[in-house]
Amino acid sequence: MEGCDYEVFLSFRGPDTRTGITDHLYTRLLEAGVRTFRDDEDLRIGEEIGPDLLRAIEQSKISIPIFSKSYASSKWCLKELAQMVKCKKSKGQIIMPIFYYVEPSDVRYQKGGYGDAFLSHESKKRVDEEIIPEWKAALNEVGGLKGWDIENVANRHEGQLVKQVVTKVLSELKKAYLAVSDFLVGIGSIVKEVRGIIDRATDDNKVVGIHGMGGIGKTTLAKVVYNQLSRDFAYCCFLPDVRDTSNLKGIVHLQNQLISNLSKQTCSSIDHEDEGMRTIKERFSTKKILILLDDIDDKSQLNALLGGEALSGGGVCFGPGSVILITTRNESVLQPFQVKSIYRIGVMDSERSLQLFSKHAFRRDHPPEEKLKQSQEIVEIAQGLPLLLEVMGSSLSSLGQSNEIWKDYLAKCRKGPNKEVRSKLMINYEALDLSQRQIFLDIACFFVGYDKNIVICMWKDCDLCPIVDLEVLRLMSLIKIGEDNKLWMHDQLKDLGREIVSQEHGEQLEKPSRLWNHKDALDALLSKKKNEKLQALRLMLEDSSEYRFTLEGFAALPNLRFLHMDSQKLAGSLITELFSEAKILWHNKSLVMSLIKSYLNNKQLLPDLRWFSWHNFPLRILQISNFSLSNLIILDFSRSKLTHKWSGWKHIKRADKLKVLNLSGCELLTRTPNFSGYLKLERLILEKCERLAKIHSSIGQLKLLVFLNLNFCSDLRYLPQELGGLPALAELLLDGTSIRKIPDGWVMKNLKKLSLDATPITHLPDSIGALTNLESLSLNWCSNMGSLPHSIKELRSLIELDLLETTITEFPDSLESLENLKVLKLSWCYGSRGISAFPKLPISLTSLAISSPSLVTMPDLSSLINLKQLLLCMGVRGISGSSELVQPQYPMPRLSKLEVLTLTLPRMTNLSLELGALPHLRSLHLHGCQALECISQIPSSVSKLHIIDCPSLTPFDISNLENLSELYVLATPLQYLPGRERLNSLLEEKISVDYAHDLQALLRSKMLERHGLTKNMLGRTREIERGCFSVLGTIRRYVQSEGTTG
Repeated sequence: MEGCDYEVFLSFRGPDTRTGITDHLYTRLLEAGVRTFRDDEDLRIGEEIGPDLLRAIEQSKISIPIFSKSYASSKWCLKELAQMVKCKKSKGQIIMPIFYYVEPSDVRYQKGGYGDAFLSHESKKRVDEEIIPEWKAALNEVGGLKGWDIENVANRHEGQLVKQVVTKVLSELKKAYLAVSDFLVGIGSIVKEVRGIIDRATDDNKVVGIHGMGGIGKTTLAKVVYNQLSRDFAYCCFLPDVRDTSNLKGIVHLQNQLISNLSKQTCSSIDHEDEGMRTIKERFSTKKILILLDDIDDKSQLNALLGGEALSGGGVCFGPGSVILITTRNESVLQPFQVKSIYRIGVMDSERSLQLFSKHAFRRDHPPEEKLKQSQEIVEIAQGLPLLLEVMGSSLSSLGQSNEIWKDYLAKCRKGPNKEVRSKLMINYEALDLSQRQIFLDIACFFVGYDKNIVICMWKDCDLCPIVDLEVLRLMSLIKIGEDNKLWMHDQLKDLGREIVSQEHGEQLEKPSRLWNHKDALDALLSKKKNEKLQALRLMLEDSSEYRFTLEGFAALPNLRFLHMDSQKLAGSLITELFSEAKILWHNKSLVMSLIKSYLNNKQLLPDLRWFSWHNFPLRILQISNFSLSNLIILDFSRSKLTHKWSGWKHIKRADKLKVLNLSGCELLTRTPNFSGYLKLERLILEKCERLAKIHSSIGQLKLLVFLNLNFCSDLRYLPQELGGLPALAELLLDGTSIRKIPDGWVMKNLKKLSLDATPITHLPDSIGALTNLESLSLNWCSNMGSLPHSIKELRSLIELDLLETTITEFPDSLESLENLKVLKLSWCYGSRGISAFPKLPISLTSLAISSPSLVTMPDLSSLINLKQLLLCMGVRGISGSSELVQPQYPMPRLSKLEVLTLTLPRMTNLSLELGALPHLRSLHLHGCQALECISQIPSSVSKLHIIDCPSLTPFDISNLENLSELYVLATPLQYLPGRERLNSLLEEKISVDYAHDLQALLRSKMLERHGLTKNMLGRTREIERGCFSVLGTIRRYVQSEGTTG
């Protein structure tokens, strides 16, 4: 493999393994596409490691030494091993040892044959005396690493061992690629510069601007700085995409988001900008705040979000020590705030650019020799823009490595001027077919942040291929799709798409296919010119004068397929004032009616419309019967003053292709309309219709309905029996309703998700067991729920069961039949008696969280061999009535896959020796373990160690924690931990006997999030924290009391 750097280096003793496991492993790695260097000792010349071999070790991401019986007798093998350890320490190289019929302890401590080998080296005196200790140290370090022992593989099956090694290698290589680690390492020095700017600032409020062009890495840099600072702040807020969010949803939406995040409440009801500025100033003027405002493009945004003081010379209105980070493309927006600290981020240098491009194009740090020149040309074209390097690398990776493709790609790159870096992204756009281009432009102009499942409905009806095309766009790094199915596109690409649309027909306003800008969209409606090119339009009405357009405007747009209007800012009395004038404009102008007839030949408006969205639809001004709904797929009348008596429901029945109906926030809707005319409906959204009390029985006719959202319909107490017969329904959301009972006899065979959080439901029907495809069941905060039916054991497809903050006291004796259950969360309302014994759990669990003050006996976890995350908070003295100390009795070695462990066990005195046998443990959190005295050994894999409120704990050695990056010891009398001085990897550290309440709260919040215990609903996140950890105050009082009386 000349001219190519390697991914894996194999080190072995030839006579022992060359024709056996080494050859087998080498062949399998090559077949898997892994570039592997196999050191053949028969080809060695001389005593020293040559430059080629040295380079092979240094370039490899992973080294695999195969420790066989005579490995240590080879000076060459020991030299290789010493070099691997050097690369591990200096470059983070991964070492994966294989113990081939030798004991790991023999390797680590040079016993048995390994000890004899060193006696031989020393007796023959053919090795410098200072080299021997280096070799022994290398064996000691690598021998202590987690690897593979052939003795522990089933029946000593070498094929099985090789399979495991190859799988792990592929996993590690893929992980490194996805993390884009080189780029992240590359910004380390820049982060230090920004931190230096913050530290040197002398103002009470430190405001730092990060300025640069789109796609340059401003947000990435700001997030890294924000993450490093956040541990020192109790009040933090990150507002992403301020520019777009402000344009799309208004600045008041951002004010509400800021207030909610800083006050740690989900509901904020600010109605106008002045009220928001006043509220921000009043609530947070004395608090130490950390805020990141991403992509500010107008000074008014800063004025609205930072309290309204700066423009009048009053400065930022937060407490002393506050830090505000602002990213922007336009430095002028910072001037009115007299921002003195500005970091201007530049492009990447050519070396780092080549590394980043190579990561995406070749999955390595450097291009292969045959592609070096072309790669350098691409780096020159990209001009150091990280996003462009990622997109171009991903595109070439997906297109293939043939010379013809690369030549063609470069030919396109070379055409045209290079002054505008963004224009180079056009190459990727031109690589798309017509369908992919349409979807790309739609997302760029309108659909960033939208649920892809909804938008797909429209695209399908427009004869596009959205499923395949979205995947193509994703693979080419043109979009991303979040875990919540929301579409995301980088600003640079979004701007590119909008520029393409703007230039479709030069400067002719009536010609673009899409209008997203408010002014342009309003001008198009006010224009009298017919526009057959316009396909999509979005308009947010903010002023009463903007209601002066007439039906003539819509009549001039016969091919419009997407229309989004928002009248939410014209609510209340302002709308009333418009009635008389608007009615004249909309209904009584003979000119309007004659134009409509001439344009549409007496047909209704917008005959091609697929998506009709009008928030706060003006019912008393506009008749929906004016619009043609024959092709309508999606109808969104969120926050409108609709009632079930509205005459427009009859006209909507003509929309016989309707698949999505969104009536979120329609506060006057007390009962739903008759659904008998909407038989093709697939998604029905009634979220936050707070007065909705009745669902029409005709919902049972919606045989194609797959999604029903009734969240926060607080007046809804009953569900129609007909709902249980919907054959296609896959997701039913009932959070925050007043539902007390699920009708018995439901047979929804396709239901996959059922959520009843924060409802007064008292029990589940026995027929729940008939929901055989149910994958997620959530009953969080169901304080009236006393038991689970035994039929729940029939839910064999269940993957996640959430039972946080309930009063359940009765469980089935076993949950083992839930063979696919992976996530189980259990906690009890504070003051409830919980349960005294625990049911048997399924072996399939990967995440388990249990918080129960009354649970004294440790649950049997011995069978949970797949568990990766575990939280235990239990057995608080004074609540359960027992005072004896309880030790964990479960066999920790069986939990060999455990990665995150959080314990609040106030009676535990000793953390078992077996903890050291958890090879994959990354995070260990000990909170309120009041009686804990001794920690015997922590596995070296741990990177995060938090010890909080453990007053009895004695010092323990942490010198083996070479991967530790985060160490917090709070409210614990440990001012020094032996071995701390040997750790060089720490990024975050605090050791203090003080309680540091703000820091504790922050660490607790992060820990709960890691365990999936921070579902945010109506401010109830804090209730989960209270349920899990307010018991710590009780623990502390009892311990102090007993210490006083004793």
